[in-house]
This record gives sequence, C-alpha cells and structure tokens, in this order.
Amino acid sequence: MGILETVSKVNITENSWNEAVGEHSVISDQFDGVTFYRVLKKVGQLNKGTVVTDSEVIFDFPRIARILQLENGIKLTFTNPFYVEEKVDGYNVRIARVQGRVFAFTKGSYVCPFSTDRLIDFFNIDKFFDENPDLIICGEIAGPENPYNMETPPYVTEDIRFFAFDIRTKGTDQQIPIEKRYRLFEEYDIPTVTRFGKYTASDIKKLKQHIQGLNEKGCEGLVFKPINPSERMVKYVTASSCLRDMKATSPVMIETQAEFFTHRMLRAVFYLLEHNMPLDKTFLGEAGESLLKSLYESVKKASDGEMITERVNVRFNKKQNIKKLFEHFHKCKVDANLVSQKKVGKYWHVEFVRRCFPSYEVIRKHWSGHSHFD
Repeated sequence: MGILETVSKVNITENSWNEAVGEHSVISDQFDGVTFYRVLKKVGQLNKGTVVTDSEVIFDFPRIARILQLENGIKLTFTNPFYVEEKVDGYNVRIARVQGRVFAFTKGSYVCPFSTDRLIDFFNIDKFFDENPDLIICGEIAGPENPYNMETPPYVTEDIRFFAFDIRTKGTDQQIPIEKRYRLFEEYDIPTVTRFGKYTASDIKKLKQHIQGLNEKGCEGLVFKPINPSERMVKYVTASSCLRDMKATSPVMIETQAEFFTHRMLRAVFYLLEHNMPLDKTFLGEAGESLLKSLYESVKKASDGEMITERVNVRFNKKQNIKKLFEHFHKCKVDANLVSQKKVGKYWHVEFVRRCFPSYEVIRKHWSGHSHFD
C-alpha cells in the first residue's frame, strides 16, 4: 500500500495530500531507517501531531477540555456515569508498531529516541504488539530523569516510569471502550495511571476528597472519562500543580507566553475558592516565590554574563541511542550539550546541559541599556 492509498482511507485526495506536502503542512521524516510523514498543520481530518506511513495512520492524541470549577463543570459535562483517573505530570507518548518496529511518538509526531529506548523497561512490547498490531498505547512518562519535563510526581523519586491511560486504533481517531481498555492493561501487565473508579455527577463530595488528597500530596489532578461516547473527557488540576508549573517555567519566563502564567494563576484562585482554602500569607509567599525566585536567578546569571542553563540526567539501555537523542534535539532546535556518559549497572547514565539562549540574549540586551516598546 502506498501513501496515497493510505490517506485516501481517511478521505484525503491525491491533490489535497500533494498540496499539503508542497505547503509543508506535512513533512517527511525518518528514524532508524523507517520513513513516515509528520502532520504540522491540519489536513482534512488529520490534525497536527498525526503520523502517516505508507500503510497506516496514527492519529494525534486529542486535546482534553479543561474545567476550572469542579462541581459545576462535572454537572454541566456529564449526565451519564464516568471513570476518574489521575492526571500524571509528565510528557505524553503514543506507542505503536510501524514497519515491524515499536516507537514512542511525541505530541509533535517525532519519534523520541529516549522514550523508544526505554520502552522495554515498561511492559512486554513484543507480546502486546504481536497480538495487537493495530493498537496504539497512549501514556505518560514521568520522573526526575527525563529530557523534557522538569516536574515529576512525588511518587517517582528517581529515573522514570510509564503510566498508560488510553488505547486507540490505527486509522481512526476513536479510542477503544474504557472497560476493554482496562482489561487489556491488566491482561498484558501494563502499568497505568491511578484509577479511582466509576462515578456520577452526584458523587461530587467524593471527587472533591480525591482532588484535595492529590493537592496535598503534590500531584497534578484528575481526568474524567465518559462511558457514553457522546460526552467528552475533561480535566481538572490542583492549585499546587499550578504553582509548580510556574516555578518550573519562570527561569525562561521571557520566552514564554504570558498566558502560561495568567491561566495558572486563575486556576489556582478558582481552586482556593471552591475548596474553601484561604489566600493567606503562606500561599501568597509560595505563589510569589514560584514566579520570581527562579526568574531573579536567571536575570542575575545573565547580567553577570553567565549562560542560563538546565542540567538534566537521563538513563539509556543502548549507547547508540544517546547520539540519536542529540540528533533529535538538533532537529527540534534545542540547544543541548553532552556533559558525560558512563555505564553504571544496567544503564548508560547521561548528563547534559540545555542552554536557554533566547532568555539569556534578551536579558543581556536589556541589561546593556537597550530601549524597547511594550
């Protein structure tokens, strides 16, 4: 089967596909000898993040709507029962077999060399995909030793872990029914996010207890998944996760859209009001520190002529995949430099430094006295 026959199955004509390729809405990519197309802009029903090969389509993982007021949001969204799962603070991957190889695809439709290297540590990928070649496992990779996300759940104190939360089918943007999904997770011993069970909108008291417990532990939030396919998934996060997001991102506030911070401030305020938590000196101090402390340190470094950096540690199974990660960084225009790599026990332990040059450059320009319009 060729690429044109493949896209015709999702109602995209030859002219539409060729036009999308010509306009760079779709670009060709390859990893380890396997060629595929990455969708950068919507083409027909293919959204950004979709992966297309000569024989199949791996749809993007759909965005999940957010609610800011838990009780009213649940009542407005659901008339039928729904399942509740933890929202894990990590980065999203879709795991699929392509041309006989199992890859972990990022939200941006890249193959992640690091995640792909570590798949064998999470579950028996050969057994699952031998028996289910048309399925896609979606999940979150989280932990302090990952190349992307500086935050981590409190229960992952070293390295990384994988938490599955969905299974989808190639060639369609639909997920398989949630009860079947859970059975497959158990059958193949695939680790999952915490599952709190089935609820209705009348169970709001119990749902508030769950979210308050997660907030106290330092977890991110909840995802609500309908049984009735006509209803949609929604997510809700804790106030503490909002502060952690701001703290992790404030070192590069200059190159981050302002909405990133204002949205999290708003979520935190909604959370405090709904759960009867005071806007006291403790919370105000934590919020102020989240916003300003790391930013202050970044400005101090840059004003002294010191580069703003992030130091990252990761572990690999195979040495050759270390080089592939840095090739991936180069492709994504990430300025990262290898510091060290050494074999310790089972893994290659790798340390690298990510340089935050855009923030450094802007701060240096301002510190030098240049004027600007705002």
